[in-house]
Amino acid sequence: MKKQAFITEEESRKCRKVADAFTEVYENDGTAVLDAGKYGFVKLQYYTIHSGFDCVTTYTDSKELFNSL
Repeated sequence: MKKQAFITEEESRKCRKVADAFTEVYENDGTAVLDAGKYGFVKLQYYTIHSGFDCVTTYTDSKELFNSL
């Protein structure tokens, strides 16, 4: 399977829907999903005040993002 360097407009719309659906669920747990433009969506996890986010993962596929959340 060829790894995609950038996200398509269609996948970006799908990922936005997934991110919006999970925003309320993860609002207070130290997890955030951000739109990184043409690079996809970034999931930031395990925030601590001393070291920031411990786990940073980028997604260009809405199904992978959904399964990860």
